[in-house]
Amino acid sequence: MTEPLVKWSYKGDKGPHYWGHICEEYEIANTGKNQSPVDIHMEKVMEVHEALPLELNYKQTKYTVRRVENSVHLFPQNKEQGLIFNGKHYNLIAFHGHIPSEHTLNEQYFAIEWHLVHMNEEGERLVLAVWMDQELSGSDFGELATIFPQVFEDFGIEMEISLDVSGFLPEKRAYFKYQGSLTTPPTFEGVTWIVLREATSIAHEDFTAFQDIIQDTNRPLQELGDRSIHHSA
Repeated sequence: MTEPLVKWSYKGDKGPHYWGHICEEYEIANTGKNQSPVDIHMEKVMEVHEALPLELNYKQTKYTVRRVENSVHLFPQNKEQGLIFNGKHYNLIAFHGHIPSEHTLNEQYFAIEWHLVHMNEEGERLVLAVWMDQELSGSDFGELATIFPQVFEDFGIEMEISLDVSGFLPEKRAYFKYQGSLTTPPTFEGVTWIVLREATSIAHEDFTAFQDIIQDTNRPLQELGDRSIHHSA
């Protein structure tokens, strides 16, 4: 398969500061008022004691792994897993990672941030973000760290892996919620972000493998503006 034309990048004249000028479809990167990612500053977060319920339902399933634009994405072959938020069911449709994290906590970055992208029957998107710190041992990624660089070499390569993403998640499910956008072009808005408060861990060996591929794939922080961030704790 021929490598597709990559219309945007994380560096140079097609980098984040220029996304809004690449084409009409990407203009919202400059004109939007609800862009992501943002800094989550605890002094500005609104604590909600009766937070909207969040139920996470993931299981071991097979994923198709392939390169998408500037990164590697995983697509579940079983589309029945996902989460329930505020009474609505969202199916997991893909996930990918960014190094370092895109969202920050009190202006501090995490080693890596995973985005579990969901969609409900109405076409509404919800992204569950999971922070990880680099440690000696961490979450079980199976063979993903080995597959990652192989798939990234060629847009025509697809591989399969079996994973349970629930193993990436912290035991405590406190979360931050706000309305934002996708963090890659076309960065359209209307996306609900759920950022889990507690970070989990990634082993140094796995981190290094992912770092070789997705280092510096984090969009710069965007202005929060008049938006509110809610904390479920």
